[in-house]
Amino acid sequence: MWDAKTALQRARAFSDYRIFWLEEPLAADDYVGYAKLSNGTDVRIAAGEEESERRSFIDLMDRGQIDVVQVDLARCGGFTEAMKIASLAADRGLPVVNHGFTTYINVAAALHFLNAIPNSFIMEFVAEESTSLRDLLTDTIAADDGFVTIPEGPGLGLELRPDALQRFGVRTT
Repeated sequence: MWDAKTALQRARAFSDYRIFWLEEPLAADDYVGYAKLSNGTDVRIAAGEEESERRSFIDLMDRGQIDVVQVDLARCGGFTEAMKIASLAADRGLPVVNHGFTTYINVAAALHFLNAIPNSFIMEFVAEESTSLRDLLTDTIAADDGFVTIPEGPGLGLELRPDALQRFGVRTT
């Protein structure tokens, strides 16, 4: 994490490389710093992955003047709160992306969330073999030529393998 002056220097230096965005360069609540940074560079500034409620997203968007809103369903209060945040971002003309790719449960939730909002931008997705919980599921989520298929089963569309349930289950006898 940088201070605003350093972040602005880095953003200007990265501008020559046409980076897609600069993500979370400042402390989450440095709204003055985010505003200076956003107004001082043509590089998109993405933030929000550490936010946990709607009011802080409003501050980040209005006072911090960020360009891309990153919503983590596991931190912000789930689907209902995420939908409200996405609506607030849409009111401001801002795109929304997800944060939270560490488990397939987060990935599946993000897929459904992004598909349900009009201002989704892209999906943050790590296609690593070591993604947490992958070995507990009957199917995996994979990117194919830059696209990820949304699971269509009940709930999030994921199904736990029966042996995984036994391995992590609680015995009541």
